[in-house]
Amino acid sequence: MIGIELRLMESWLQSADLLRAEPQVVGTPVSDAVESACVDSRLVMPGCLFVALPGERADGHSFVDDAMSRGAVAAFVRADRLAEVRSSVYGSATLFPVSDTLKALQEIARRWREMHPDLLRVGITGSNGKTTTKELVAAILSRAAPTVYSHGNYNSDIGLPMELLRIRPEHRFGVFELGMNRPGEIRELTDLVAPDVALITNVGSAHVGMLGSRRRIAEEKKEIFSRFDGDQTAIVPPSGEFSRYLASDVAGTVVRHSRSSAGVIRIENRNLGGATLHLREGPIQLKLPGEHMIANTLAALVVARVLNIPFDTIRSGIESVEPMFGRTQVIRERVTVVQDCYNANPESMAVALSLLAEISAAGRRIAILGAMKELGRESAAAHRSVVQRALSTGVDEVWLVGDEFVAAVGPSSENVRSYGDDEWEELEHDAAEIADGDVVLLKGSRLLELERLAPVIQAGARVAAGGLIRG
Repeated sequence: MIGIELRLMESWLQSADLLRAEPQVVGTPVSDAVESACVDSRLVMPGCLFVALPGERADGHSFVDDAMSRGAVAAFVRADRLAEVRSSVYGSATLFPVSDTLKALQEIARRWREMHPDLLRVGITGSNGKTTTKELVAAILSRAAPTVYSHGNYNSDIGLPMELLRIRPEHRFGVFELGMNRPGEIRELTDLVAPDVALITNVGSAHVGMLGSRRRIAEEKKEIFSRFDGDQTAIVPPSGEFSRYLASDVAGTVVRHSRSSAGVIRIENRNLGGATLHLREGPIQLKLPGEHMIANTLAALVVARVLNIPFDTIRSGIESVEPMFGRTQVIRERVTVVQDCYNANPESMAVALSLLAEISAAGRRIAILGAMKELGRESAAAHRSVVQRALSTGVDEVWLVGDEFVAAVGPSSENVRSYGDDEWEELEHDAAEIADGDVVLLKGSRLLELERLAPVIQAGARVAAGGLIRG
């Protein structure tokens, strides 16, 4: 694998005025190029560039030696920490003393991307569905030509640059996810990627506590088109409050990710069994359950149409995609568990509850809902509206987990159970009593890790010859 030469990185950092002194060679480095980048020394692979990021919990400068022992051949360190780092390392590597290690990582990622002008780049953002849509697009394009794409949800100002450094000359397509944890981040990530095709899946309430309104969220998401000069394609939602705004004043072609633009004639939704999409060229079997997964697939289909990907390649890609961890993942054992606990906001809660309501169950349908984060002053009203939505869908029981729900809704009542942040043991005890044939939805913010309940639910409490046992 051809990597990025250290001398090239040095010249880039010098021209960006980020390098504060000559790179320092420690020991006898085994390579004059890096093949990847990493910010966690535990994940370092041989040939890696280790980027020492200062942090509240852990400072990367304390782990440079560990990174070197695992095969890192170079490290970005803050210039004012160089002497400290050099005195504490015993391996071999080249240390780059820079003014800002994150900016240095972003600079070489942007420059490396610019060295591959023939790479056709797809950027994907949105409040919900961007990771699944990215996986679908990547599955399609990787069957058409060599494709590099974001792993997992490496979509931040740290993760995305590391993904860009995996670009190689043989790659024809690049599919990159752009996330947002603060105002201005989408524009910064867009500057790194400069997408040729940019997709916004939707505009929801995620991060409304940070930005103040859905309008501000829409404005931030629209920044993915900020590098357009007329030759690019913007793909926007087909409807919704901000659809017209997102499509306006874009310096390029605008397409909506609708059924018609995807070439879909008819859809058979089998709920947990996925769906069959009937296109003009033939059917596609989608394994991902739920209406929201159909919407993600329509968006991916439109990307493929824009790029003129053959139908057989599109079908092969979509049909290869399995449910991802925590994203409408169905576990069918003694209890059917719909595990959708990667994130949560009012829109994704409503979608998950609608899916639960449509599932046939021999027993009860139970919605175990974890608190939603980053909603700011909208939090109490949003949590109350989710409970009202859950009760109106006709599910049998609603279990609410987290102080935000307790504050908004109050203590347990008929068909509604509430558990505060410090009542996990009580929640596990009750979850173990869920009966065979019940259907359970686990939906909540990532911070709550509701997937921990899945094995508790499946183990359950059952009667054996020796009496009541757990396991």
